[in-house]
Amino acid sequence: MTLQPRQPRSRGRVRTTSGPRLSALVAALVVALVVSGCTDAVPTVEDGDSIPVNARTVEVILPFSEFIESMEVFAGFGSRADVPALHVALDYQDDFQARSLFRFGFLPATIQVFPPGETQSVGDTAYVPIGGRLVVSMDTLRAVPEGIVELEAGAILSNWDVPTAGWELAVDTLGGVVPWGEPGGGPVRSLGAASWNPQEGDTVVFAVDSVTATEWAREVNPARRAARISSATPGVLMDVRSARFVADVRSSINPDTVVNISANTTGSTFIYSPEPGVTPEEIRIGGAPARRAYLRFDLPTRLEPGSRACEELGDLCPLDLTPDRVIYAGLVLTGRPSEPAAFTPRDTIRLDARPALAGDRVPRSPLGQAIPARPRELLPSLLREGRRMELPITLYVESLLSQELGLRDEEAGEVPHTVALLSPFEPTGFTFASLVGPGQEGEPFLRLLLTLSEGDLLP
Repeated sequence: MTLQPRQPRSRGRVRTTSGPRLSALVAALVVALVVSGCTDAVPTVEDGDSIPVNARTVEVILPFSEFIESMEVFAGFGSRADVPALHVALDYQDDFQARSLFRFGFLPATIQVFPPGETQSVGDTAYVPIGGRLVVSMDTLRAVPEGIVELEAGAILSNWDVPTAGWELAVDTLGGVVPWGEPGGGPVRSLGAASWNPQEGDTVVFAVDSVTATEWAREVNPARRAARISSATPGVLMDVRSARFVADVRSSINPDTVVNISANTTGSTFIYSPEPGVTPEEIRIGGAPARRAYLRFDLPTRLEPGSRACEELGDLCPLDLTPDRVIYAGLVLTGRPSEPAAFTPRDTIRLDARPALAGDRVPRSPLGQAIPARPRELLPSLLREGRRMELPITLYVESLLSQELGLRDEEAGEVPHTVALLSPFEPTGFTFASLVGPGQEGEPFLRLLLTLSEGDLLP
C-alpha cells in the first residue's frame, strides 16, 4: 500500500531552552569534554575550539506528513517453518486456530537380531512394522491456560510443502498452488486423542496403528510420512517443541523378537487461521511470515514562517535545519493492540531500522547496517496500552540533511531515502507488533533537538 505524497509543510511544535538552564548545560558539556579528553569538534558550531555563549536549545516536532513522503507495508518475509516453536490452538482469543505439522525421516534400514539358538547377531532388513507411537514434546511453561487439555493426532494424507504450507494451501510456490483437501492440513487418518497435563510432564504419546506404521516405514514420498497435531480443547494455546515416530517392528529372522526403532522429524511447521495481512492504519512488524514497513524520508531543510513551529520560534524564523544544529533526532512511535487480539505479542519484540539500499526495488531491496546501534525492545505492555517509544536516528538525519544541502562528501556514498522498520530476527512467532500508522491519533512524528547559537563565542 502507498500513501499519498506529503502535503506542503505547515505544521510542527517546538520547545526552547535558554538562559540559566542553558548555561548549566554548557558548563556540564565543558566539564565532560575536559574529563573525557575529547578532541572532537563541538557539533553545533563550525569552530571546534569555541562554545557559543548565547545559544538556544530548541525542540522541533515534525508531524508524519512533514518528513515522510510515502509509506508501504509488506508481509511475506521468511516462513512459518523458520519459527523456533510450533503452536497448537483452538478458538484461542475467540477465533484463533493453529495446528502443527511434522514430517518424519526413514526408519533404520536394518535391525540387529539374534537368530534362534545363535549368539551372534545378524542384520534383518525384512522386519515387519506392527505398530508404534507418536511421541510429542510440549513446552510446559507456555501453555495457556495451564490446565489439562485434550490433543489429537492424525496421519497427513496430502502432499504438502514445509516452507509454504498454510491453513488453506498445502503448497504455495512459484511452481504451483495446491489447496488442502480440507482447510487446516486435512484430511487426516485419525491416530486418536491423548490428554496432557502441563503439571505432570512435557510428553504426549499417541498410539500408531499397524497400517500407519507400515505406511510410514515403507513410504518413499516424505509428504506422506507426516502427522498433524491439533487441540480438541477450546480456548487454549500451546507450544510444541518436537515430535518423533517410534516403531515396533517384528524380526523376519526371529519372529519372537520385537525391536523399537525411531525416526526423527526432517521438517516441521505450523499453520494458523485467520492470517492477517497489512493495513494502511497500522505499521506491523514481525509475525510469521514477517511484516515490514518502509518509510521514504523527505526531510525539510528550512522551517518557513506561518508554520506552527515558527509561531513559537518567533523571530528565529525562517529557520534552516542544518546537520551542525542537530543534537538529537528520534522517530517516535505509538503502540497499539494487534488485531485480531490473539496476535498481540506475549513476549518482547525487537524493532530495528535499516536503510533500503535500492529504494526502487522495495520490498526486495537489500538492507544496510542498522541505523540505531541496537534494536529497541517493544514490550507487550507498550503495545497493549498504546504507549510511546522512541527510535534514535540522529546520525541518519544528519547524513540525510548533509546530502540534501550538498554538504556530504561524495566518497561517503549516497544516503538512502527509504528506511525499513523490521524485526532483526524474522520470523520469531506468529504474533506481530502493531504501531499507529499515519492519519491516526498517535501517528509517528520526528522529534529534533537543535542548538542555535547567537553572538560571541567562548574561546
